[in-house]
Amino acid sequence: MNVSEGVVPSSIRCEQLFEEYGYVVLKQFIPRIMCEYISENIRVLETSSYFNYGDTQVEKAFSAASPAITETLLDVVTPILSKTINCELYPTYSYLRIYVKGAVLAKHVDRPSCEVSATLPISYGCPGIWPLYIETGDNVTRVELEPGDALIYKGIEIPHWREAFEGGC
Repeated sequence: MNVSEGVVPSSIRCEQLFEEYGYVVLKQFIPRIMCEYISENIRVLETSSYFNYGDTQVEKAFSAASPAITETLLDVVTPILSKTINCELYPTYSYLRIYVKGAVLAKHVDRPSCEVSATLPISYGCPGIWPLYIETGDNVTRVELEPGDALIYKGIEIPHWREAFEGGC
């Protein structure tokens, strides 16, 4: 299957939005069945105690840098994202977090290797969506992503954060 066919939304419009606002939301970027497959792989890692608890940014989360499943996803989606925003991208790393009740991602901008970043929820363990906030100029935008949606943004320019996670069911 050629993943890049049919997945790239109106590239010209996405490119314009990305340039004008510094971010773009791609709805249903990853098909739901792939999210379920990736989520099941993450559950296997979780049951084998693969993840660390807490990191320098989020105290209440299990996390891992560059697990094989997300590195593979990164390799697959990078050329698609490059085409979508008309910017040659190079994969630097992937990072996976499983947030628990009370987790907070403080307002921040990303490190230099994250010039263009993507946030892509694979699944939610509870009903509802946990929004991400981005700040562009004087505007704060609440971004609600379903599993498989992607937020592509200028990570080193656009402050972003999440308020306390109230899930944990």
